[in-house]
Amino acid sequence: MKEKLTRNIGLKILSIILAAILWLVITNVDDPITPRNFNNVPVEILNANEVTNLGQVYDILEGETIDFTAAARRTIADNLTVSDFKVTADFSKLSDVNAVTINISCPGYEDDVTITNGLYQVMKVSLEELAEKHFKVNVVQKGEPAEGYYVYEKTANTILRVSGPKSKIESIAQIVVDVDVTEVAGSFHTSEAPKALDADGNEIDASNLDFSETSVSIYIGMYRTKTIDLNITTNGNPADGYIMTNIEYEPKTIEVAADDEILNSLGNLTVTEDIEGASKDIEKEVNLQDQLKDDVILVGDNQTAVVNIKIEKTETKDITILPGDIDVRNKPDSLNLAYLTNGPLIIKVVGPAKELKEITQSTLNPYINLSNYSVGTYSVEVKANFTGYVKIENIPLVKIHLIQ
Repeated sequence: MKEKLTRNIGLKILSIILAAILWLVITNVDDPITPRNFNNVPVEILNANEVTNLGQVYDILEGETIDFTAAARRTIADNLTVSDFKVTADFSKLSDVNAVTINISCPGYEDDVTITNGLYQVMKVSLEELAEKHFKVNVVQKGEPAEGYYVYEKTANTILRVSGPKSKIESIAQIVVDVDVTEVAGSFHTSEAPKALDADGNEIDASNLDFSETSVSIYIGMYRTKTIDLNITTNGNPADGYIMTNIEYEPKTIEVAADDEILNSLGNLTVTEDIEGASKDIEKEVNLQDQLKDDVILVGDNQTAVVNIKIEKTETKDITILPGDIDVRNKPDSLNLAYLTNGPLIIKVVGPAKELKEITQSTLNPYINLSNYSVGTYSVEVKANFTGYVKIENIPLVKIHLIQ
């Protein structure tokens, strides 16, 4: 038996070696070693509390994601995905230069998968003092509501605590939430994510900031709007020898917003300007919101009205008339009129020079009104027709006699 086993021993050993080589050849032909590239693979951080327990926070400078190549037989390699790998950085092993080796493993395939490229990589971080600060949340309106509506209230009843690197916390100027009101009609509640802005209004990267709330409750209050007339009038008298000749203002209408009950009761806004003792033109801007009730809001960016009041120095002019120039109105047909005043009458008119220039006896058209008069002798006021800012300074009397 022993002789049979040892007979041609060399040939038998050679056969075994050839069989093994053949198996390897067949295996490598049918299931060869194949490389697979994996890019931008996130690195999981382990034991981050090793840093936070020291009252510090970290910022990743390098190694947040990595690229590497893994090799395995084709039957395995073709089925590998990023989720099959465990890529970690253990902060308990952070070096004095704030770097830690990135470990790459493939659980379940330890003997079958080899990292052929990118095995020796590090994550570099910067460490900074941890700080926190409390902020009032400001609501930023985006868009405009539906026509006929106005946003009168934007409320976020929340004080947020924000923690993170001291330098980043100190760069925060405000915490805001954006709320889109485009074409919205009516008040509503919503929740939005907060964001940090610097002094220039630029959004700050919040990747290493911690907000006490990730969603902020917001109330947006809306009123209906209404367009009403604006009336600007004057009160008082200019200085002696002066007269107000014109008042101009813009706008003539304004848009306001209020609760429905108040809005329905609004007809117009009247503003009275005091011209008492004025001796020159008045040019001013009137804050219209100050003229409205507290519960009425002026809509729009322009909150003022521009008012120009013309104040002119007056002049006098004497107009001479005769009794025959006087028109008689409303005399009873049964009575006859006789003038007892024979001489001329002087009518003194006062007004702006430009208007006085146009005043003559014919344009003055003096008259007396005899309505309700009967037989007798009377002194009757002479009246005249005026336009603009001209008026009679004296009222002349004409003496008449009415007979049957």
